[in-house]
Amino acid sequence: MSFGTGHHATTYMMMQQMRNIPFLGKSVFDFGTGTGVLAILAEKLGAASVFAIDNDDWSIENARENCQFNNCALVELHKMNSASVKRKFDIILANINKNVILENMNALAEGLTPGGILLLSGLLQADEADVSAKAKEMGFKYVEKNNRNGWIILKINK
Repeated sequence: MSFGTGHHATTYMMMQQMRNIPFLGKSVFDFGTGTGVLAILAEKLGAASVFAIDNDDWSIENARENCQFNNCALVELHKMNSASVKRKFDIILANINKNVILENMNALAEGLTPGGILLLSGLLQADEADVSAKAKEMGFKYVEKNNRNGWIILKINK
């Protein structure tokens, strides 16, 4: 549950970074939603729509319950195994892990609108070089990095 409560370093950093991004009227993709905490925050920050996926039945059910408890009507939850959703988003949130991010970087690049923001976390400091290299290869521009307790968050733009 530490990932779903906002207490884990990666979730905490995602939430802090999200507070500095204008969500009003934006379309958001929460890749690896878990308990839905980031999707819920995106809606509360004014997102027009939130498409959230996870590959785990428990996570989808828990996220659904959390969305209901928080009166979130704009979060659309789906059980899926990859970021290939064939839609475009203004903001993509991926708090997952290095391997899943690298495997899905092409789909994340295809799913982000020009000028869109991609937040990547669930990453250790040692993961930065590999993830940054792949992001550059996909045409992303590095914007900002933060760290907490050995974990990092990367903010990149298309």
